[in-house]
Amino acid sequence: MKFGEKLRELRNEKGMTQPEMAEAIGIEQSYLSKLENDKSLPSRDTFVRILEVFELGVADIVDELDPTSKNQLRQLSEVADHYQQQKLLIIGNRKRWLLGSAVLVALGAGFIYAGSVNLFFSNMIYQYFSPGVVLEGESKEIFEHPERSIPSTAGTKEGAMFVDSIKARLNEQYMVVSDFRGDIYSQKVAGGSRSYYLTRTSKIVPWQSKLVIFISIVMVTLGIIGLLLEQKLSRYH
Repeated sequence: MKFGEKLRELRNEKGMTQPEMAEAIGIEQSYLSKLENDKSLPSRDTFVRILEVFELGVADIVDELDPTSKNQLRQLSEVADHYQQQKLLIIGNRKRWLLGSAVLVALGAGFIYAGSVNLFFSNMIYQYFSPGVVLEGESKEIFEHPERSIPSTAGTKEGAMFVDSIKARLNEQYMVVSDFRGDIYSQKVAGGSRSYYLTRTSKIVPWQSKLVIFISIVMVTLGIIGLLLEQKLSRYH
């Protein structure tokens, strides 16, 4: 759309005749006719008055014009300032876009490394075994070596019965944890305590680390896409 067409469109929307519009702007009707037929360009004062009469901003008029008309109107300071502000806004947006994309790539790469070396989560699991509950006053090894706890006054029959009673109390429990608690550790329970013995140590890839790596890959991918898109879009501005 040319400037003259836009001006005529604005006048028709207001329901104004050329004389009425010329009077409102403060110009001759013949000058207005030349403007609407693209035989002349508006002066700065005329352009400002057009904006005031129709209560418009610069963008409301120039953004709909064809490239030729836009370039012709750039000689007006208001239009030149408008395009300068647009340019600065585009540059600012590009900088923020580039910075955001670069940060995504950097953070994503860092988190991929952290996830691969299990920096945040332990990749070790420890299996502990407890044979049963040790009553207060009993040896912690009562289940491993019950014969050592046989009363000294007990005979052979009593000793065998004592060992059988200890075996009857066996209540095995296994516990798998991600933190090392020593080769043996005790834990209080109802009626006494349990002694847990380390039976196996294994290396794993924690699901949390897998999740970190997955999210990080998505971050890097989005960052790279952002950089490529900015490079592509910059060719059109």
